[in-house]
Amino acid sequence: MPSLRTGTFSVAVIVLAALIWVSHLAISHLHTRDTWLDGLEYRLLDLRYRIVGPVAAAPDVVFVAIDDETLERERTTTTGRLLLARVIEKIAQSGAQSLVLDVLLADAGEPEERAALAHALGTLPAVIAAAARFDEGGDVNVIWPHDAFLARADVGLVNLQTDASGTPRFVPLFLEVQRKAMPSMPLVGAMNRIGGRASIGEQSITLGSLEIALDKGAYMPLRLLGPSGTVTTLSAGALMEEATSDALSGKLVVLGYSATGTGDLFTTPFEDEVAGAEIIATAILQLVGGSALTHDDRTRTWDVLHMVLLASVALILMLRAPLITAVPMVVCVLMLSLVGVTVAFAHGLWLSAALPLAGAMPPVILAGALSLARERRIARISEQSLISLRRFQSPSLARRIEEDPDFLTTPEQQDLVVFFVDLTGFTALSQKLGSEGTRALLQQFHELTGMIVQQNDGTVINFMGDGALAVFGLEQGQNDRSSADQAFRSAEELEVGLATLPIPPDCPAVTCRIGLHYGSVILSRLGAQNHQQVTVSGDTVNLASRLMEVAKSRSARIVATSEFANQLDAGLVTGVATPARVEVRGWSGDVSVVLWPRTRTSESGDLS
Repeated sequence: MPSLRTGTFSVAVIVLAALIWVSHLAISHLHTRDTWLDGLEYRLLDLRYRIVGPVAAAPDVVFVAIDDETLERERTTTTGRLLLARVIEKIAQSGAQSLVLDVLLADAGEPEERAALAHALGTLPAVIAAAARFDEGGDVNVIWPHDAFLARADVGLVNLQTDASGTPRFVPLFLEVQRKAMPSMPLVGAMNRIGGRASIGEQSITLGSLEIALDKGAYMPLRLLGPSGTVTTLSAGALMEEATSDALSGKLVVLGYSATGTGDLFTTPFEDEVAGAEIIATAILQLVGGSALTHDDRTRTWDVLHMVLLASVALILMLRAPLITAVPMVVCVLMLSLVGVTVAFAHGLWLSAALPLAGAMPPVILAGALSLARERRIARISEQSLISLRRFQSPSLARRIEEDPDFLTTPEQQDLVVFFVDLTGFTALSQKLGSEGTRALLQQFHELTGMIVQQNDGTVINFMGDGALAVFGLEQGQNDRSSADQAFRSAEELEVGLATLPIPPDCPAVTCRIGLHYGSVILSRLGAQNHQQVTVSGDTVNLASRLMEVAKSRSARIVATSEFANQLDAGLVTGVATPARVEVRGWSGDVSVVLWPRTRTSESGDLS
C-alpha cells in the first residue's frame, strides 16, 4: 500500500507540473508575438520550407535587377543616379503600371543627377524607400528620402523583421513614427498596384476584395517563395539593350540592386544570399493575392490545443505503457505532429511546431524517469521473487518456470530416470548428533545431493527428511542412455561425497541407499491455485521408491531395475553388480533388478 500511494503521488506531481508548464507556454504564446521558442520554431519552419519546396510566383510583379552584368555594361557611360534614372525611364517606356524603388535616396547628390532621377520618378506611379532605425530607448528615427524625390513619389518603410540568422520572417505593414502610423513599402506598392486604399483591422488587412491575416502589431508573416529568380526577374542591363520591349506591360516593377557588394542580402531556407529587392517583391506579391502564410490569433489557439493534445497523449502513453512500448509510440506521435504542421504549412497555415514539442517533452521526460524507476523497482522485486523461487525449486525447474509460467499447467507424460536416495542408520545417527547436529547434517546432505544432481543435469523434485527424489532426462536434448549414465554417476559421486561430511569420531560413517528406475512418469503441478509444487507420479515412481526397501533387505547401496540397467553404459556396470529377481511390496510378480552391494572402502571413499 505505501508503494501504491507513493506511485500515485508521483503521478499526481508530474501531471500537476505538466499542467503548470503547458499553461505557462499557452499564456505566453497567446499574448506575445515573440517568445523564447522562436529560434527553434524558425529552424523547424525552414525544414518545412525545404520539404514543401519552392512555390511558383505570380507574373504580376517583376524584379528588375541592377546586377553585375548591368554595372559592367554601364560602367563607362552612366553611373549612380543617372543609371537609376535611365533604367526607370526604360521601365516606364516598357509599359510598367507602377514602380517600387528599393534604394535609399537620402542624400541630395549632384544637381544634374538629382534632377534626372526626380524627372524619371515622375514618369509613372512610384514608391521610394525610407528606413526606420530604433534607438536604445525604443524610439523610431526615420531616414527619409531627399525632398526632391519625395515630391515625385510616395514613400514607404523598407524595414523587414528578421530572425537571428538574418532570414526575413515578418513585414511590419505599419510602424508608429511620431505618433503616426507610417506604411511599409510593400503595402504602398500593393495599394498602387490595385489602385485602392487599405482597410486594417485587429487581425487582418483588406486590399480591394482581398483580406490578409496579420499577426500581432500589424505584422504580416512572410511566405518566402524560393531561391533567387523565383520572382520573375529581368536584368536592367538586358532591358536597356532592347530598343522596344513590352515585357513589363501592366506589371508592378520592383527595382533594386543584386550586384556583388551592393544592396541588402538576406538568408533564406532556399539560398544563403537573396537580394532585398526580391524579398520586397515577394511581400508585394503576397499582398496582391499571391501565396500567403496565415499566422494569427486563430492559429495560435490551434497551436495551444495541439500542444495540450500532444502533451496529454504522450504523458498517458509514458505513464501507462511499458517504456519499451511507450517510447516508440511517443516518437511516432511526435512525428505525426510534425507531419501535421508540415501539411498545414503546405496549405498556407503557419502552425507552430516548436510549441507542441516544448509542451510535451518535459512532461514526457519526467514521466519516462518515473516509469524507468518503477520498472527498475519491479525488476528488482521480480529478481527477488526469482531468487526466492530458486530456493524452493531446483534450478532447472525454476528456469523452466521463468521461461514458461504455464509450464505443467496441463500434466505431461514423459520417460524419465527416477532417482530415490535416503540415509542409512539415520535414526541412530541423529540420536548421537542431537538436534543441532542432525539439522546441520541434513543441510549438508541436501546441499551435496542438490549440487551433484544438478552437475549431472538432473532435477531434484523434493527433499524428504533424510531422503530425496530426483529425475534425469527432464531437460530437452537428453536421450535415455545419457540420462541413465548421469543418474548412475550421481549415485557414485554421492556415495563418495557423503564420506567427506564432518561427523564426530564416535559416530558411524554416513552412507545411503539409492533406488533407480526408468520408465514413464506423469509430470504435473499439485496444490491450490496460489500455492503449487511440481511433482512426478505414476507406477515408475512407486516402484523406484520400493527399491529402497530392497536395498535395505539385501544390504545393497544401489538397486536398479533392469529397465534402468538396459539404458546404462555397459562400462558402468561393474563386476560386483549382481542381477536378481526380487519381490517388491505392493507389486505383483517378481521384479528384475541389479544390485550393487555395500563394499565401499571408508578410508579412501573409493568404490570397490
